[in-house]
Amino acid sequence: MAVCQLLHTYDDFRVVLQAVNGKDLLQQLQTKTPDIILMDIRMPEMNGVEATDKVKELYPEIKIIALSQYDFESNVLEMYTHGVKSFIGKDDDSEELVKAIRIVHNGGAYMTSHSAEIIQRKLSYLQPLEKPSNLTEFEEYLLKAICKGQSSSDIGKCLCRSARTIEEHRTKLYKKFGVSNKEELLREAFKRNLA
Repeated sequence: MAVCQLLHTYDDFRVVLQAVNGKDLLQQLQTKTPDIILMDIRMPEMNGVEATDKVKELYPEIKIIALSQYDFESNVLEMYTHGVKSFIGKDDDSEELVKAIRIVHNGGAYMTSHSAEIIQRKLSYLQPLEKPSNLTEFEEYLLKAICKGQSSSDIGKCLCRSARTIEEHRTKLYKKFGVSNKEELLREAFKRNLA
């Protein structure tokens, strides 16, 4: 309820449904289609992990942000593994949630410092990989901007280029890293200590 009250204070947010568990959510999604779902982890009947998988299977266009007081390392890693765009925990400031919603709505992915530390620790045992040797200075800038959660539109404004031009460069960057989307690029950037 506190989250709904917070979101109602912003003119650009609208709460279209509230569910008590994963089953209730799936039932309501048959008639209502939100852009973003704030997904808890521990829920009766169907937990957040199961519900996330179902939503991604049935409604791939809906983006999911994990929102839970159980922001333990295992939960953060599990939810990211299942495709959430962000994980907001109990100790995160409410502005983190607002920022995450806006970035995810614009096609981005948002990682709090807490989540980033967890993922970096998890990846620290891996042998760091080299960055692609043929990255241009512009592509290195673009990679860092993407890792910070900036959208193509935001990056374009900073560089006085169109969002379409930035998207074209982003596609080339994906090819150089051998990935097909932003989430995979972020993972590769973390593995190479480039984020």
